[in-house]
Amino acid sequence: MIDKGYPPEYDNDHYDNTYFAEAFPDADSPAELYRQVYKYTDCGAYLSMTIEYMEVSGTCFDDYHEQIVQKTLHSDESRHLGTWKEMDERGQLIVSFTVGSIVEGVDGGTDNIEVEAKQLDETPSEYRSRFYAALLEIEIQAHSIWNETHGCETCAKHLGIDLTEEMSPVWTECPDCNGNGMVI
Repeated sequence: MIDKGYPPEYDNDHYDNTYFAEAFPDADSPAELYRQVYKYTDCGAYLSMTIEYMEVSGTCFDDYHEQIVQKTLHSDESRHLGTWKEMDERGQLIVSFTVGSIVEGVDGGTDNIEVEAKQLDETPSEYRSRFYAALLEIEIQAHSIWNETHGCETCAKHLGIDLTEEMSPVWTECPDCNGNGMVI
């Protein structure tokens, strides 16, 4: 073997979704990963994914073109992708996941945090760590938004807030909502 001065995997320009299968061994597909993200976060986070694939137009005899296309799919749309392996067979590659959350009762939500794949620069476990760090940040943001806006009547009274004028933060020692706030 000839020493080229860099790891041999750098010669592999064929990325595939095995990277994500290894990063998320309990999820056999993007849809299962989304299900887990939504189910196992307190805020019910959502998951979007950007895929890349080759789009071909024309025929081999007339105006043939190949173009790499990226498309973003959101949460439930992921069920149409199938398993990681089925995506590979169709030439569909995930290039990033984006996580975020809406907060019930307010006109906003958390930031959207995109976690791009760096298949040549990091291992699947390193990607998984970045992904879960982004998910934790979403949980923290959602919790903060909730606590700033979902105080109950007793929270508002204690904090001197008129609920007809503005939303109340949660009073952490509230005897009525136990410092958890309420659904608006």
